[in-house]
Amino acid sequence: MATPDVPVPIDRLLLFGERLLARAGVPDEDARLTSRILVEADLRGVESHGVAHLVDFYVRRIQRGEVDPRPNVRVTSDAASAATLDGGRGLGFVVGHRAMSLAIEKARETGIGFVAAGNSTHYGAGAYYAMMALEHDMVGVSMTTGGRMMAVPGGHERILGLNVLAVAAPTSRPFPYVLDMATSVVAAGKFEVARRRGRPVPEGWAVDGDGRPITDPSRLDARAALLPLGGTPEHGAYKGFGLTMMVDILTGGLSGFGTSAEVDTVRGVSHAFAALRIDAFLPAAEYRERMEPMIEAIKRSRIDSGEEVRIPGELEHALADERRSAGVVPVHRDIVAGFRDAAAELDVSFDLTDEA
Repeated sequence: MATPDVPVPIDRLLLFGERLLARAGVPDEDARLTSRILVEADLRGVESHGVAHLVDFYVRRIQRGEVDPRPNVRVTSDAASAATLDGGRGLGFVVGHRAMSLAIEKARETGIGFVAAGNSTHYGAGAYYAMMALEHDMVGVSMTTGGRMMAVPGGHERILGLNVLAVAAPTSRPFPYVLDMATSVVAAGKFEVARRRGRPVPEGWAVDGDGRPITDPSRLDARAALLPLGGTPEHGAYKGFGLTMMVDILTGGLSGFGTSAEVDTVRGVSHAFAALRIDAFLPAAEYRERMEPMIEAIKRSRIDSGEEVRIPGELEHALADERRSAGVVPVHRDIVAGFRDAAAELDVSFDLTDEA
């Protein structure tokens, strides 16, 4: 029987993340931002990109000198609707928030803003940055290069990154449309979650160094590779392969900092962000009216389980509301134990649970 997760108060988790990052040398404002983005992923049920990465992905990389906790993030090219940022090898959360804010600012002035950013690091869940546009009545887009762990269709060597594409758009309903997807079959974080919870992974997610399917997540070693979205050429892997290259072109290509095929993605990640002001195209109210027939048609459709069809982002929106209302987020016990150890190491107070 699986060990239950630990219900951690959201406010304590936010503050703990801030304190741990600040102790690692991150300025207070950037530490608050990073902690908030990580917790938001867990609120939406995206365990693979949430606080589970706080220590190993971010604090440890800062300690090893792979991430600059106080980066010089600067604009290197600027136009009315476009810009390029050098992230100074800073936390991807800080670079991503700055770049998406700039894209929104440009869209406010011109209707569309597009910002490419390079020399950055892992920025967590792509949806957060795309969703920043929603409160401004804009459509948001967020993309990033991932770790170089993907094979090309029919191959088994690591050639390209596990690139990410996220899109957020207002709808006629209380919930937005939010797509957040890896261009590989799944994100690598799914293997971490499966290992942590002692579960197998489906055949078709990855292959080992000899091209054989992997179902044991612990076998995702340095020779293994994830497959493009679609898995095999017969099932549409060239579509995932094409999307991966598209993200590389718009991130590492346009920023000039290199695609996932070229760079060490621990130290050199590229992103791209876009914001589209809806009323630059048509009145916002009319846009929402035009969204409703599509959503209504989807809701009227029937599936074999008899359950209601949900649009992308709807379930995550409902889960986040539920967890905010409860005031807690579930965290795996091994992650909580790791937090306790990191707190002791860095002399940070640990108050995530009332357990001794």
